[in-house]
Amino acid sequence: MSSNQRQTHYTVLMLAETADSEIISTVYRKLAQRYHPDVDGSDEAARRMKEINEAYSTLRDSDERAKYDAWLASRRDRRQNDRLIKAEAEVPIGGAGTPVGPPQGSLIDFGRYSGWTLGQIKRADPDFLEWLLRAPAGRSYRDEIAQMLRHR
Repeated sequence: MSSNQRQTHYTVLMLAETADSEIISTVYRKLAQRYHPDVDGSDEAARRMKEINEAYSTLRDSDERAKYDAWLASRRDRRQNDRLIKAEAEVPIGGAGTPVGPPQGSLIDFGRYSGWTLGQIKRADPDFLEWLLRAPAGRSYRDEIAQMLRHR
């Protein structure tokens, strides 16, 4: 694990803790292609690739992942006793910036539209919703997205 106390295997792979194994593998392959020593020979890429491999080796094994998740939960519990925690958990805002317009539909907690609802994404980037409908990451939102796109 990195020396950064806030960094977890999930943040290394830029994943939500609820990500399924298919998404974990897909994200790992994409990151490995980007930071592999044959592609990027820099020291930063080597450090990053080491973190990526360590995170993936834990998260791909369901038993190891369960132990890791329990360890993270105990760490959170310990921090709650140490200081005040905000009553409402915040979803970090992705690369698309602050959501525009009123919230409508499910909240996305991954990718460039992290912190946006499906309705906000529909208004700003309907093509992304069409992609999400077909992507493994959108599996849990498929019915809702299909219904939104029918009204388009």
